[in-house]
Amino acid sequence: WMTTEPRNRSRDTGSALDGWIEGVVHIYPLRVQYEDTDAGGIIYHSNYVSFAERGRSACLRCLGIRQEDALAALQQGDSEAVMLVVRRVEVDFMMTAGLGAELRVETALLKLGGASMKLQQTIRHVGEGTKIEDGHILARLLVDIGCVAPHVDGGKRPRRMPSDLAERLRQALTD
Repeated sequence: WMTTEPRNRSRDTGSALDGWIEGVVHIYPLRVQYEDTDAGGIIYHSNYVSFAERGRSACLRCLGIRQEDALAALQQGDSEAVMLVVRRVEVDFMMTAGLGAELRVETALLKLGGASMKLQQTIRHVGEGTKIEDGHILARLLVDIGCVAPHVDGGKRPRRMPSDLAERLRQALTD
């Protein structure tokens, strides 16, 4: 499911919708929309997890890893197909922001195992739209991801990450 080449690590190339990689961190920008807020006009707490998911998906696309291709391969019965699934999320809510705030989701690889990885995702305020200062951390997430494949019983079982996938992650997101 690696159908494209990894994008240049520069902020000036690739699709702006997918963010960019700075050093060993993927950056995904977003703006808080009306639908993201609660009755008090601040980000509803569960939306931080959604923002992080968008950041992880965009990070994979920047690395030339298309989740939609993996899903299609699974649906076609490809025995080599794997999916990356969230096994655990730990969230520390530190501050909040409101409607119109400019944020960025920073995704960093903490650990890469044979069939799993651990990511740290930091959501920061980076622009106008709230009274807090730029760069303030709003939430920090630790995310455990597992690599799974279909099993004959109809379920999914852990499977070693394909070497090309592991190598792309290692090259882009480690020193």
